Amino acid sequence: MPHSKTLLTGTIRTTAFDDPADWLIFSDGRVQRSGRGRPPDEPDSVCRTLSLPRGAVAVPVLHDAHVHLMGTGLLGLGVDLSGVSEVAEALELLRSAARDHEGPVLRAHSFEPDTLTEPRYPTMSELDSAVGERPVFVRRRDGHSSAVNSAAFELMGLTAETTGVVTDAAGAPNGTLTRDAHSLAASVSAELVTREEAVGALRLASEAALRAGAGVVHALVGRSDPEDREIELVLDVEDELPVDVVVYPQTTDVDRVAALGLPRIGGCILLDGSFGSRSAALMSPYDDGEGDGTLYFDDDELVSFLRRAHARGMQTALHAIGDRAILQAVRCLERAAGGEAADARHRIEHCELVGPAALSRIARLGVGVCVQPAFERFWGGPGGLYERRLGAARMRSTNPLRAMLDAGIPLGGGSDSYVTPIDPLGGMAAAVAHPTPEHRIEPAEALDLFTRGAARLAFDEARVGTLLPGAEASFTVLGRDPVEAGGEVDGISVLGVYLRGRRVYSGPS
Repeated sequence: MPHSKTLLTGTIRTTAFDDPADWLIFSDGRVQRSGRGRPPDEPDSVCRTLSLPRGAVAVPVLHDAHVHLMGTGLLGLGVDLSGVSEVAEALELLRSAARDHEGPVLRAHSFEPDTLTEPRYPTMSELDSAVGERPVFVRRRDGHSSAVNSAAFELMGLTAETTGVVTDAAGAPNGTLTRDAHSLAASVSAELVTREEAVGALRLASEAALRAGAGVVHALVGRSDPEDREIELVLDVEDELPVDVVVYPQTTDVDRVAALGLPRIGGCILLDGSFGSRSAALMSPYDDGEGDGTLYFDDDELVSFLRRAHARGMQTALHAIGDRAILQAVRCLERAAGGEAADARHRIEHCELVGPAALSRIARLGVGVCVQPAFERFWGGPGGLYERRLGAARMRSTNPLRAMLDAGIPLGGGSDSYVTPIDPLGGMAAAVAHPTPEHRIEPAEALDLFTRGAARLAFDEARVGTLLPGAEASFTVLGRDPVEAGGEVDGISVLGVYLRGRRVYSGPS
């Protein structure tokens, strides 16, 4: 006869802020009770015991509240350019990969032009020489610009007149794509992914999440293209994946999402781009290049979408990075939802360059913000990309986590994977060690970002995010307590992940 209860013993953080418990009992996948000291006597016939290793801790299952799940998995099927230091090195990797590649498009990812000896994209002619007539699509790490060869340029239906096609001095396309041109190329590249590749990619991404300790991911899937079927595919296979998937459909087609029975819409519905690609919309120009970025919606168009979604009871999630885009998100949410925005828990994703006035308006609205602390580790601080793009003063205003929490804004943590890896522990470490000291938060607050805070962003906090009575017995076992570790979180090992009391991942140790 199977045991009806499980007694978990060891150091157990039922929430990020409460003192650890010494034991916890769960049954039928849900927490019954927990406590300090000696555990209650339970007959061996009805209760099995699960003991944590010495020094280990169980925490509420870690989340990643902003994952491009398909794109993350597809990284494993493409050419990784994250380590190159010269354009020639990137070209050689592409040349080598092209010899054995059989798909319709050779994809490369994680390219960082600004880190190269000569900071630029490979040109169209250089890519033609490297891979010949095989279409190649090289995506910048931030996902907001790219480079293609002649074959891909033709395959993707681009012309010199397409907005965002960068040209040389003679007016001919040089292979670099931004704005509409990049979006079109990314869409065509996605359309050419086979179902077999797509399902394999989703599994790869889910396994990567578990290795990082994340048992719940908010998956941003699909595009506004009515022919796109990524949303339906993810819904079709989500029960087969080893992680819990909360689907955020990236479309403005409210009727389509309503027909799928989903209570949320958005994710990376782009109000602007990124700092790296100089497409994040700023109030004043970039320090190291022309222009002040781009707003992809006008206000009336955005308000119309938000009102339609809000009227259907849907939560919305909007990508806004630059201060001009964040202000647009705020004023349009004020117009569309007003005093009902807090109950709807509308979300702003990233919300990076944000000042005190905008923070006050966000707090009054009650909307949540999904932050990516690891962005500061990759690009923040003196000498980083943010300082080069924005200047020292604006760089010190990016990702003000302390001010956001102090203002009472509901925060959850994510990675924006594929942009940075799924890594809740790394995100926590980055939040505690923010390069601008006044923006740092405490270790318990950082753990809360990736547990209860993330769950709350999706109306999920009664189910996961804590280990309080009635919640699911979903937890991550870590080799060390991240709260006690302070800022030294990176080296903590993931020993296991449990969902509803069932182990779905065992760490290598």
